Amino acid sequence: MFKRLLFTVLLIPFIFNYSQIRMEDPIKMIIDIGNYKIDFDRLYGDGGLQSQFSWNLTGENPQNTENFYYPAEQWQSNMLYQIFNPLVLDENGILDENGTRRPMYTRGRALTNEGPTDWASETRRYRPPNIVVDGIPLNPPYRWNVDPNLESDIKIEFEDILSQFGIRSHVEIFAFSNPNHDDYFIWKATHKFTGEIKQPRNSSPGDTLVDQTIKFWWPISFCMGPSKAGERMANGSYAFESEDDLSSWMVRKSELMPNRVRDSLHIAYYWDYKRNNPTSYPNGSSDESGDPDRLTGYLHSPQIPGFTLLHADRSHNDKSDDITQPYAMPYASIERDLWGRRDAGLLLTYRGDDARGRFPPDRATLGQNINKGPMRFITVGPYELTKDTPAGRVDSVTMVYAIGVGSIDRSKADSIGRAWYNGEISDSVKNAWIFTGKDSLFNNLDNANWAWDRLSSGSSVPSPPPPPDINVASGPARVYVNWSYESPSYFIDPSSGVDDWYAWRVYRKQGALLVNDPLDENSNAEWELVHETTDRNQTSFTDLNVTRGLDYYYAVTAVDDGSQNADGIIPNQRLESSRIVTRSQLPVTAFEPGLNESSKVRVVPNPATVIAGPALNAGSPDKISFFNLPVECTLKIFTETGDLIKTIEHFGTADEEWNQRTDDNQYITPGIYVLAVINAKDIDNNSLDNQFVKFVVVR
Repeated sequence: MFKRLLFTVLLIPFIFNYSQIRMEDPIKMIIDIGNYKIDFDRLYGDGGLQSQFSWNLTGENPQNTENFYYPAEQWQSNMLYQIFNPLVLDENGILDENGTRRPMYTRGRALTNEGPTDWASETRRYRPPNIVVDGIPLNPPYRWNVDPNLESDIKIEFEDILSQFGIRSHVEIFAFSNPNHDDYFIWKATHKFTGEIKQPRNSSPGDTLVDQTIKFWWPISFCMGPSKAGERMANGSYAFESEDDLSSWMVRKSELMPNRVRDSLHIAYYWDYKRNNPTSYPNGSSDESGDPDRLTGYLHSPQIPGFTLLHADRSHNDKSDDITQPYAMPYASIERDLWGRRDAGLLLTYRGDDARGRFPPDRATLGQNINKGPMRFITVGPYELTKDTPAGRVDSVTMVYAIGVGSIDRSKADSIGRAWYNGEISDSVKNAWIFTGKDSLFNNLDNANWAWDRLSSGSSVPSPPPPPDINVASGPARVYVNWSYESPSYFIDPSSGVDDWYAWRVYRKQGALLVNDPLDENSNAEWELVHETTDRNQTSFTDLNVTRGLDYYYAVTAVDDGSQNADGIIPNQRLESSRIVTRSQLPVTAFEPGLNESSKVRVVPNPATVIAGPALNAGSPDKISFFNLPVECTLKIFTETGDLIKTIEHFGTADEEWNQRTDDNQYITPGIYVLAVINAKDIDNNSLDNQFVKFVVVR
């Protein structure tokens, strides 16, 4: 059998290990190592990276305006994702740079932190895998940092200058490829009262607030909503600012860390509700919670995203965890509160001390109308921070959050949705199944609670091996998949330094890249395991179980033996690298192979003339085609006098093209030529007879 590939592009690793690059004008940073994909782009919406407003449904491609995808492999799983953190001052307000007292903020158009980004940096334990499909490299060289000693698989850092309040915020974001930890990320924010009102590179003496002590509460909302596809599939259009979503909160005792000082998690979460006066479904129901498909009932939006507080400093000089926090978990709306109000009472809303209360349920439970854009805050405080320049004092406080998603799986979303669509279960049963996603969310955020306890104590989170580089190529009635590590060090566990590699696994998907893509025509095609080997030196797989003309996608993972994971959530669990990050992204298609004989080769056109050439070759008068070639052969073209002018190594298809240029890139002259088909082999690598074909070129 052939082991030869159809391409000459080699997997040459791009090694860019810059020394902790920090960009003042940062390029986009991406978390894409697990079950979700999220972009951090300071140009996305208003403000800096800490205040991200995703202006959905504006401009072109409204379905692509959200930057959080979960699960990352499902069609149109992009969810609303916005960050709001409107700091709330007490009644004393704040003094600006001129000593003038301001009741809510010193400048800016709203209570939101515009927060221009001062600098940003992304660091990964391993660079992203290089992916090549049919000779086409799909990813550019990695431009950020690589640190094999990183405490997580990826870490994003940035600092924003919150000019309204003179606060510099340092944010660290941690994410993991461990399959127990790939549904969330950890957000650690340290807020320092420096008094800065401009970035240092744009500031002048005097661009600082006067020395003072401020007292404040810090509400933050990771405002999220289930998939955009669901809105369109259920309603025929995209909703504005998640107008059919609701938010609420729950508190549950940690199952993994019951003895931790912070032994319970306060979780804010969102779920897909229904629009006012929705169109009824064929089963007579108008309950569109979960966004059932109008043709099948499939639940497009069962995801329940949310976030929780993992740590809050007691004060600027006591960094131990204050378990009395959060102070409140209030709700607000983007339309009526964030952009619709400027009264001082809005401070009490964000703080949780207005008539709505500190821990109110969702508006539907209260029998109130649904507002566009639900925001659920986790508010901590009050804190006091002092800026005292003569004493060199700039106080700070730190908060840590986990942001993640839970959901029933795709098969359950399909079976439950279809049962409801067919009238076999009620609205309440359907919705009860969707709400089991809260259990999934809690489990994921409790895993984050466990991980943060490890990180904050200097321990590591068990990590699977890194994903390999992959090279996928179409072949004759087959597909070739090759993979490799750039260094033997990749076989070594990053925490223990022990070689714990166990196996390679190859996955395949037929049809479209993303699951549930309409291009699959409801085929329910899933990713499937097609090959596994425990031989680390076997880094190729030839897939013969393919159908010519169909599109296929491939991914390769690495698995460890579990020996270095004794203290993981599941002791001694074998950990597998993320399949999502090595997806081939472009399709490969097995093609009709060359013949298993060498006696039927034809030259077309013959004779090749200025008239026949354009007619047969679509306006390419210089092209000559060789048809009915064997799978593998060497093509040598000679003049009538026996001079060799061109050599072509052929492999794969039954066809080959020649542009009438010699090996020296010179056009040939009119005359009689001989095509020699030598070194011919069939698909099983058996030798075939040589063939010689005479043809004429006339100009």
